[in-house]
Amino acid sequence: MHDTQHTHRTHHSDHTKHASRPGFDWDAVYRGDASDTTAPDPLLLAPADSLTPGKALDLGCGAGGNALALAERGWRVTGVDISPRAIAGTRAGACARGLELELLVADTALWQPETTYGFVLSAYALPPRGPARTATLAVAAAALAPGGILALGEWDEEGCDWGGSGDLVTLDELRADLSGLGLDILRAERLRVPVHQHPGHEQEPADDAAVIVTARKPQAA
Repeated sequence: MHDTQHTHRTHHSDHTKHASRPGFDWDAVYRGDASDTTAPDPLLLAPADSLTPGKALDLGCGAGGNALALAERGWRVTGVDISPRAIAGTRAGACARGLELELLVADTALWQPETTYGFVLSAYALPPRGPARTATLAVAAAALAPGGILALGEWDEEGCDWGGSGDLVTLDELRADLSGLGLDILRAERLRVPVHQHPGHEQEPADDAAVIVTARKPQAA
């Protein structure tokens, strides 16, 4: 959430824009039965196409649109989300498609990976600016295997007219944060992307301003 205009349907990592503050009831966002699983985001999944399918991690997987798509492409996927109902929806979607995923209910700022992954995804799911965001980015970087790729999409503080203080991101801060974690920036840009509308939530604009960053963990010396 790579040109400047896109016609594909994308999403907020199955997380809604108005729901980014601590204490928000994430279970209220999801149905838990896969009926609200959004279409996968081809923009954020595209970097995985250059990799041999192995282990993939979706941090803040929501109802699982991207995680399920990766599994269908042959990746062994771990999905992590703070919402039990989101994980239940992803599990229901996996069962319906005959897929096996490792699905965990956990706070992405506190969860620690026990293995490394060739592809890590964070699709519009970062916590607000502060310690939790810093910790989540560190988890994403630590989860990458040498040579692995991180694809991260977030809403652009400089281009959106909504969100509280610190809810959104800037391109410069994400680039600096990921570089500071030892990752090589492959792509970093601001653009407008289509917005998925969750059933039952208020109408939102057809598209909004996003920041997309792709980074690689250097190969071990």
